[in-house]
Amino acid sequence: MVILAQGAAGAATSPSLRPTQPVDATKADLNPDRTYTAPNYAVDPANPLHIVGGFMDLRTRRCGLIRSLDGGTTWKILDAAPANDTDPFCLVTSRNVFHAYVAFGRNNNLYYGLVGWDDQDKAVGAGDTSVLLGRSTDLGDSWQTTIVRNNRGKSGTDSESDGPMNGLVVDSHSGSADIVYVGYRRSQPGFTAPNAAVGQPMVAISTDAGKTFGDPVTVVDGAFSTDDARNNLLNATTTVPGVTTTTTPAPAGSLAAQPNQAANFGGGNASIAIDNKGTVYSAWGGSTANVTPSPPTSYFLSKSTDHGKTWTVTQISAPSYTNSGNQRLAWSSGGGPNGTLSLVAQGNDQLQIGSLSHIWYFRSTDGGKTWSKPKPLDDDNPALLVSQVVPNVSAAPNGRIDVAWWDTRDDPGVTSNDVYYTTSSDNGATWSKNLRITDQTDNRRVGVWLNNFNMSTPPGIISTNAFTLFGWDDTRASDPKTIAQNEVIGTQDIGGGTTDIYTSAVQFSAIGGGVSKAVKAVLAGVIGLLAVGLVLVFASMVTRRRDPLPPARQVTGRAPSPREASRP
Repeated sequence: MVILAQGAAGAATSPSLRPTQPVDATKADLNPDRTYTAPNYAVDPANPLHIVGGFMDLRTRRCGLIRSLDGGTTWKILDAAPANDTDPFCLVTSRNVFHAYVAFGRNNNLYYGLVGWDDQDKAVGAGDTSVLLGRSTDLGDSWQTTIVRNNRGKSGTDSESDGPMNGLVVDSHSGSADIVYVGYRRSQPGFTAPNAAVGQPMVAISTDAGKTFGDPVTVVDGAFSTDDARNNLLNATTTVPGVTTTTTPAPAGSLAAQPNQAANFGGGNASIAIDNKGTVYSAWGGSTANVTPSPPTSYFLSKSTDHGKTWTVTQISAPSYTNSGNQRLAWSSGGGPNGTLSLVAQGNDQLQIGSLSHIWYFRSTDGGKTWSKPKPLDDDNPALLVSQVVPNVSAAPNGRIDVAWWDTRDDPGVTSNDVYYTTSSDNGATWSKNLRITDQTDNRRVGVWLNNFNMSTPPGIISTNAFTLFGWDDTRASDPKTIAQNEVIGTQDIGGGTTDIYTSAVQFSAIGGGVSKAVKAVLAGVIGLLAVGLVLVFASMVTRRRDPLPPARQVTGRAPSPREASRP
């Protein structure tokens, strides 16, 4: 099948862009208790019609994979899972993050990063979670699993609880094998106030295609090694409007008694990107422990040009209470010899309205040395005081930048939301009018976010030259009786409902194979008409050949799939 472009390639600001009809990617699962998160996508560089999405089913606590071989038209939930038998669960209590990251490398290698644990880990009280990497050469039909960081059995100050995942990128050009970078947040629950250990954004690195990993490193590195760096945050601390705090003297000799020291400063919510030269970037928000009141958030960029051996840190934005976090980073090829780094994050420019949030965009075209001032990407009426939250960003090989987020502009009550989208074809200088992707507003009184469950994820987004694909957790299949019960004013939200994964796409050029000369000629004519301000949209059906999958291999360390685990 060939679908004609809904806007000329390169004309990212064309108002003719429209999302395709949404597809239920998890319709094969009939379990009434299913509760899927939005997927984290990866596209096969050898065939952009092959797309996979890592997800978690919240009620089974397990991660899995969906796969499309036709550019998102149809999907399959795979039976094999990347977790092993000893660490079957990937759920961690952290919101606004993906729990499962996927990325492609060379030679048909597919990688899957996730945390792992079993009930015995929670039973010891420390909540230790380990870090895993799944490897597949058959598009997820079978997996081999490596333990990246094993935290089982640790106790006291050795206890380490890793998660959530922060990202997964692969350098498929340097060296003789893929270099795999797995990012996650490290917590050390054995240290408590007034000597608590601050969280750290960590990266573990493999130079042999994920078979083995060295000791993880923190990308914060020496960012807070000087008094000036620490005072930059401490001196920005002010009283937040409407918030009062009380403090008691900290015990003498504790970290809390002397807040201005490097041990109290770290970071979290990192996002990882890699450029075409193998340079790795990690954007993270500064954080503290044993410091009261907490300093405002500032964003930093850590950069490594030697495969993670050393990192240099620059500051993206000054510390400010307007920075709300949930930052995501992407690298695109345009904008100069260093390409363009795009950072999206939440921000509240009216602190007296606590729940207000907008999507802000920062960019760098010199490899992260300098950054633009934040630019709002949402174009709703500011007087409506609605919120946009949890953004995600992706870049196509041709340099197009795509951003999606959750938006409440269609629900004044802020109990439902939609996925909205904007795109840039000039390296982030200008952006298209916001486009609503979801065809139905997502009811958040049921499903994933219910009763402060707080396991929300960003919308999934992946960019190819021909199209941008979206994915989100959707509650439309929930029992109407459950929805009606939870809509009753004054009742306590008690749970219930189902959440599926839905997908949709915005297309920029024709996709598929076997295009006849006649169709090519018509396409050329359409682009010519668009150049003079006319829009012509129609569809032509032709046969598109599918490449068969490689034969399945024996599963190593196979855990039950989310569907299997939830069956009676």
